[in-house]
Amino acid sequence: MKKYFFTGFITLLPIALTLIIALWLFNLFTEPLVGLTESWILSLEKDWGFNIEHHDTLAHFLSRILAFILLIIAIFILGFFGRKLFLNLFLKLTDKIFSRIPLVRTIYRISHDITKAVFSDTKKTFRETVLVPFPHQDTYSIGFVTGDIPARFREKTGTEIAVFVPTAPHPMSGYVLLTPKKMVLPVDVSVEDAFKFLISCGVIHPGESKPEESQN
Repeated sequence: MKKYFFTGFITLLPIALTLIIALWLFNLFTEPLVGLTESWILSLEKDWGFNIEHHDTLAHFLSRILAFILLIIAIFILGFFGRKLFLNLFLKLTDKIFSRIPLVRTIYRISHDITKAVFSDTKKTFRETVLVPFPHQDTYSIGFVTGDIPARFREKTGTEIAVFVPTAPHPMSGYVLLTPKKMVLPVDVSVEDAFKFLISCGVIHPGESKPEESQN
């Protein structure tokens, strides 16, 4: 019974996590448009020949679907004009406007730099997988080299590289360590396999597609 339970749990967990993340992203990106699309749907009730004014759940669901469709269309339009001069001028104007608003400019610059670094085609966000002593000298944590550290930090600390050490099983948060190169142990493990190892809390080893079932 125990073996069957854990087998079913391992099978169900990735499906549940995928649905949770997908729904969270869906709600995050469609929420700003829900009010507009819901009002538009309610205004067209007579033309469509049905009444959903008193069906709040259905109206809200349809408004989110419509908001998602509009969002996809907007993304494709931006992608099409992304190679055109018009959008480049628009982005420069937007950058100037946001850069002059005291609080907004800080949020805008940070999000802009992070997005550009993560989705850039010219360089990788994580250069290689390494092992670094953390949280103390007798234990090691999996980390990813992100690059050289700023000269001001290097002068004060004598360190050379920046290593991102993610938490498990939620690797979106973690620690940025400034460390000397001699303290870092490179390992022949891809970034993808290292993340699988972290998310599974050490169950899925590099090179494995799924955890091995215990032999009983």
